[in-house]
Amino acid sequence: MDSRLKNKLSRVKLLVSDFDGVMTDGYVYMDKSGRESVRCSRKDGLGVELLKNSGVEVIVLSKENNPVVRARCRKLKIECRQGIASGAGKVSILKEILKAKNLDRSASCYIGDDINDAAAIKYVAVGVAVADSHLLVKKAADYITKAPGGRHAVRELAELILESQGVGLKI
Repeated sequence: MDSRLKNKLSRVKLLVSDFDGVMTDGYVYMDKSGRESVRCSRKDGLGVELLKNSGVEVIVLSKENNPVVRARCRKLKIECRQGIASGAGKVSILKEILKAKNLDRSASCYIGDDINDAAAIKYVAVGVAVADSHLLVKKAADYITKAPGGRHAVRELAELILESQGVGLKI
């Protein structure tokens, strides 16, 4: 990790994540009744826990208004805001969250994968794109994970944040 990125990550107190395509592989599974399910990484879940235990808050902002997203966030014990259709909407909510938590942008990181995440990635101090992100999102990002969405990209970022903050892996 280069020193500029390490310096930025060392100040992160808030990680904001998109859900579909970041915490999932971007696919949705539907049964004949129309019930949806998605595949999530338990390693990402542990990464979230490691961050929380080290004082980094994690929040999900999602375009989808979906009980699957709520259920996963409830299990991870993280805040979840849904139904945010545009990138401008995500930036507006990011500003609101930072103000409410009395945090400066320099303490914020956002991870996303698709074009509605690009504005948020540009707004925060550290913008991250998962490996299989849209090209426009990759161009906006400070860092591109080696892992694609749903395949431990959040865990990869969590470990980079903890490493830059001098925190060993612990539970």
